[in-house]
Amino acid sequence: LVGLPILNNTLNLTIHEPLKQRIVMNYNMEPLTMEDGRNYILDKLKSAKGTESIFNENAIQAILNGANGTPRIIDKICNRCIMIANSFGNDRVDADIVMKAINDMQLG
Repeated sequence: LVGLPILNNTLNLTIHEPLKQRIVMNYNMEPLTMEDGRNYILDKLKSAKGTESIFNENAIQAILNGANGTPRIIDKICNRCIMIANSFGNDRVDADIVMKAINDMQLG
């Protein structure tokens, strides 16, 4: 069972006590640091046979700032960035594309 921090608040409600008792382990994952987030992006690219040069350094910083260290959000922003870059015929993602991706995500 994985969720955002609000899940713990929900589980702490009296009505959910039986479910909470059945959870064997509880772990709170802290947001990724900038360095861990950068490594996360580069490792994901490497495992997908991508190259580091897809995202320039400013783009990586913008992604990490926009995601607040949450891996799932980092993934969503990166995916959206690649789609936007491809639609513009770009083979690299810069900070402007990241901002477009983040704005698109907030709208939809």
